[in-house]
Amino acid sequence: MTRTLKAFTVAGMCWFMAAAIMLSTTPVFCQTQSDDIDSIYTDDINLVKGELVTIKVYSMTRVSVTDPEVVDIVDADEQELLLVGKAVGQSALFIWDEHGKRTIMLSVFNQNLDLVKSRLQKLLKTEDIHEVTLDINPQEGKVVLSGDIPDHKRDLYDNIIEPFHDDIINLVVDEVIEDMVQIDMQLTELNETLQKSLGIDWTTGGRTGIAPNYEEDQWPTDGHIRDFFKIGEFNRTGQLIAAVNALITEGKARLLSKPKLVVVSGQEASFLVGGEIPVRTTTSSSTGTQENVEFKEFGISMTITPTIRKQKIDINMNLEISEIDASTASTVSSDVAFSTRSASTHLFLDDGQTIVLAGLIKKSESQTLSKIPFIGDIPVLGLLFRSRVNPIPVQDQELVIALTPHILKQQEAPGAQQAFSSDSGMAAADQSISADLAPQQNMIPHYIGIPREMTEYVRDIQQKISQASVYPSEARQYGWEGTVKVGMLILNDGTLAFALIKESSGHEIFDEVALNTAKRLAPFRAFPTDTDLQELNVTIPIVYSLNRN
Repeated sequence: MTRTLKAFTVAGMCWFMAAAIMLSTTPVFCQTQSDDIDSIYTDDINLVKGELVTIKVYSMTRVSVTDPEVVDIVDADEQELLLVGKAVGQSALFIWDEHGKRTIMLSVFNQNLDLVKSRLQKLLKTEDIHEVTLDINPQEGKVVLSGDIPDHKRDLYDNIIEPFHDDIINLVVDEVIEDMVQIDMQLTELNETLQKSLGIDWTTGGRTGIAPNYEEDQWPTDGHIRDFFKIGEFNRTGQLIAAVNALITEGKARLLSKPKLVVVSGQEASFLVGGEIPVRTTTSSSTGTQENVEFKEFGISMTITPTIRKQKIDINMNLEISEIDASTASTVSSDVAFSTRSASTHLFLDDGQTIVLAGLIKKSESQTLSKIPFIGDIPVLGLLFRSRVNPIPVQDQELVIALTPHILKQQEAPGAQQAFSSDSGMAAADQSISADLAPQQNMIPHYIGIPREMTEYVRDIQQKISQASVYPSEARQYGWEGTVKVGMLILNDGTLAFALIKESSGHEIFDEVALNTAKRLAPFRAFPTDTDLQELNVTIPIVYSLNRN
């Protein structure tokens, strides 16, 4: 459509009056005189359907729009141009004035997108939905919603966006809960190598005798160590375990640690069995000398990165064993030396498959120096007045690591597995302890596998957690009910070492509230003085019921 200024007649003015009467029945976003748009500095103009917009021009001689069904010219003179948005779409506006020919793209929307975005943000915030991001897309003329939303918020989210269906692009997807991997490990140190004590040689194996081909067995789920050293064609596992237990009993081997690590697939987990030692360093500068203290870790350090691939577990593992080496340390400057053994490997295991890593051998020897004071320190002559003896023969120590990964699916109860283990020197409660009491029932629960003096202690913890648990408003609104079983490892001083969902309620919101409540209430009171337990593995059921009094 092309018009000149002379083309605007009484008919055009009549159309403008009719449009004004029609638009007066509904609210519109009108432009005031101060909001005039300068055509020189504008390339794109966005309008709401039915909205009027004024454009400033300079001695205009001609004007044209490509689609008058979308945007039409209401009035025009040499200095101003009045347009109205008639239908959703786009149209080009051409202007000829003293600055030449210019083109402006006009876009008409159903609603003011800024207002739509603001309304959606308020509604989502009111319902505690913070996982969604809102952006305006001018090209599409809609508000784009993106993000990942938890399953328990999906219905509420769908109800909020339903009235805005024509003005939004919904790219929100359901939140994907990553599977987790539990790594069970046992670290044992033998005073003699496996080859000497059990007749096992790590450099041979399999039926061919050329390349290692060791059989591997599934890690038991009852907490007992069996088939621990099942290697090659040597299937007398009972005798092997008896031999290992005999070595531990005789003091020729010791259990260093039995850690359990739970990590999201693809993330790194690490642990350290050892400690830190202060190391002094000196920094010299123009202002003087400054002495600093830096703490260095020593002991057994391991980092593991498990990744689930096609229901198998891809494991990258790095192991380092560092010890203080007194033989090379300086007694004058208090320098500290470390002896280090390290290994790294890449494994691809089945769920529950066990692999044994060994071969990290340390040779240790001791020497005693006897001498006559003063005379024994004289060079050359002092050799006649001192002697060196080796009171303890040379010993070989070997670190043996058993590693078993498990895939923990979403809402899977890991209670069938050995729940927790303790480090050496601690009495572990190996059996899982369960309580069959719902929080709404005021009765004493029955606990299996713990001394009687701990029953009251566990009951108090259960009551404390159940009383502090709050029924989520979203769950109450939709009538959700369920029971969550929270597994906890509590140390004898009341410290909560670990907590996890052993049995899901089926609703993530219940699981989160129960687990966070247990962590928030920790630490608990210390164990009773009449018990010898060093740690307690307990399962607490938390019942969410709308019929609860």
